[in-house]
Amino acid sequence: MRFFRAVALSAVTLALSGAHAADLLTLYRDAATQDPAVAAAQASLLAARERLNQAEAANGFAAGVNGAANSSYFDAHARGFPSATTDRGYLTASVSAYVNKPLIRPANFVAIEQAKASLTLFEVSLAAAQMDVASRLSQAYFDVLLAQDNLTLVQSQKAAVAEQLAQAKRNFEVGTATIVDTNEAQARYDQVIAQEIAANNEVERTRYALRNVVGRYETNLKRLRTNAQVPAPNPANMDAWVSRAENEAFGVRLAQQTLAIAEYDIKRAQTGKDWTLDASASVVHSQATGGPTSGVGTWANSGVIGVTFNWPFDISGGVNARIRETLALLDKNRNDLEAARRTAGLAVRQSYLGVTSGVASVAAQQQALKSAETLLASTKLGLEVGVRTNLDVLNAQQQVTQVQRDLALARYNTLLNDLRLKAATGVLTEDDLRATNAYLSD
Repeated sequence: MRFFRAVALSAVTLALSGAHAADLLTLYRDAATQDPAVAAAQASLLAARERLNQAEAANGFAAGVNGAANSSYFDAHARGFPSATTDRGYLTASVSAYVNKPLIRPANFVAIEQAKASLTLFEVSLAAAQMDVASRLSQAYFDVLLAQDNLTLVQSQKAAVAEQLAQAKRNFEVGTATIVDTNEAQARYDQVIAQEIAANNEVERTRYALRNVVGRYETNLKRLRTNAQVPAPNPANMDAWVSRAENEAFGVRLAQQTLAIAEYDIKRAQTGKDWTLDASASVVHSQATGGPTSGVGTWANSGVIGVTFNWPFDISGGVNARIRETLALLDKNRNDLEAARRTAGLAVRQSYLGVTSGVASVAAQQQALKSAETLLASTKLGLEVGVRTNLDVLNAQQQVTQVQRDLALARYNTLLNDLRLKAATGVLTEDDLRATNAYLSD
């Protein structure tokens, strides 16, 4: 009686807590706001914006003021001419203001364009980090649900094995079975106890893995609806997905931007041979209480305005070496881009096949569940008429539980492959998570 009260109390507690169960979309929104990788990508994006400001500032005006004050002492003697002796201290001070402006500096213009390309790279990196949170969260979320399903299956097996052990002991006591049957049943029971411990540990491990993504420990998650029907990919054409991934996948877009930055590296290296023209202007005011040859105070104002022309010559070959280096790095980045496209295509093909085979697997498991439920119903009927035992019913119930777990696993894998397909294509958004979240129980 106490057992049934405990079960009823647990059911009531689960029902009350179900209203507060966390779902996939809620956890994603929480994870996206505190994920370290997203925060790092945001900080890198801010730094890239400031580098663009620096590049633009290098091509703008530079102005400043300089000031100086000195105290000097002059002591001079001429041999044989005592009257020619000079012994004097004096002060000098000056203040100047200057303005400089690059007129023609090709390296500065290239640096600005390269900084813009770098800014785009970090914008793509941030979007990729946000998408990665969705992928990691989905995997961790469904891992928890699968671990819980496995625990339920093991507990069902435990109930069946416990009944087998009890029956073996009863049969031994009445003399209809040997001690060997009892020992075998005990061994199976001890094994399922070990499996239950491992299943409990797996539930805890997956919950902590989810905590690593979300930032908090969750024990109550919404489960997948038993009537969830996972759709096939749309469009139902693998080549269309692959073609899109080879252009829009985040790995490809990052490689494309890295290649664009490398192209600007070549242009910057080539500017080492270009001539430059700068404009400058300055004014200076100076005062002195005297000088080495005179004790008369002076002051002066002066101003300068002009241009500076510079044409470097690569005598040592350093500029040409830098150009060759950037050309080699550009070739590397071209190959990295091709590798990214191939990787994206492979990921899309694997995920696409995972979705299509998963849809078929879900349909097969649904049919298997109907068969298992039919077997359970007939076994219960057999128990009522005396042709089946309680152990037969427990075994049939265990088979139903196992098929339910296998069906849930097929659905989990299909949903995850659907999300992986969109992530590999670079089109995974919060709307996709919202659609997946709709498959969870209310």
